Amino acid sequence: MTYAFGELLGDISRPFVIGIFIAGAITLIFPDDLTALANEHSFLSMLVMLAAGIPMYVCATSSTPIAAALIIKGLNPGAALVFLLAGPATNAATINIVKNIFNTRALVIYLSMIAVCSLAMGFFVDWIYAFMHLSPTALVGQASEVIPHALQLTGAVVLTILLGCNGIVRLRRMIQTRRQVHA
Repeated sequence: MTYAFGELLGDISRPFVIGIFIAGAITLIFPDDLTALANEHSFLSMLVMLAAGIPMYVCATSSTPIAAALIIKGLNPGAALVFLLAGPATNAATINIVKNIFNTRALVIYLSMIAVCSLAMGFFVDWIYAFMHLSPTALVGQASEVIPHALQLTGAVVLTILLGCNGIVRLRRMIQTRRQVHA
């Protein structure tokens, strides 16, 4: 319990909240039919998400709500998966470290394998959706129908309280540490 509601919650709270805010902005700003083109040109949309995910410093915790918001707006699930796989696996800092510690050849191999595997899994997910005649936006939108509204609100309130309490505890520890250093 201490690990789950203390250490783990503290580790994921910041990227989670950032991801929720970015997902909310995507949901608010992007028009609903913006990614209709992405479904017609799935390879192009996967390449765009790969290009967006590789240099971006995003962890799995914050990229998940972003990908869900993009799917709600109409992005094909394969392209969202490419973003989910490539984003956390790479970023500008990792690219620089791999190049400096190993060499440019190792960096090219590293990025190529991430790109190839992400694209392959993206195509596989899109194939599964097409084979089963599923619409990802309908599946994502159905979650609100399955879970009662009161339970959704309760979960949001509990999560907000847990994140707030965790933030207060971390702030107190930081203040205590600074007092001890100055004493």
